[in-house]
Amino acid sequence: MNKTIVILLMILCISCSKKKETESIFIAEKDEYWVHHDYCYNTGGNCFHFNENGSYDRFLVTPTAFRLANNDGDLINDPGTWSIKNDSTFVWDKGVFKIEKITKKQILLSYYHYESKGIKCFVRLSKWIQTPQGPKPVDSLDNVK
Repeated sequence: MNKTIVILLMILCISCSKKKETESIFIAEKDEYWVHHDYCYNTGGNCFHFNENGSYDRFLVTPTAFRLANNDGDLINDPGTWSIKNDSTFVWDKGVFKIEKITKKQILLSYYHYESKGIKCFVRLSKWIQTPQGPKPVDSLDNVK
């Protein structure tokens, strides 16, 4: 009986630490943003900054900076929420995405198309950073010495 309790506690601790590790990748630092691209709809360009408190902000990228776009004139977005569920599920507002691959530079998510049964769609989040020369993908900075 005691072994069972110890094993269950260990599994719970490992699961919680994995969830925290995954959350920490989504949470962006001050000048970091996730650029969104949905392959089913071939849409992208919006950037997101996921906050530690489970909210997020939407940004547009310009040649010189990221511009906050939560309230973009006639379009006002309600505060958005995000969370990690079961270590491998990203809940973004009302959308549920499976985390296919996650690194500190890119996140690949999948979901099933709501209009077409059985169609699996992919969303890529690529990390970008504000530099003195303007917004740049983190991957492009790896080659700069």
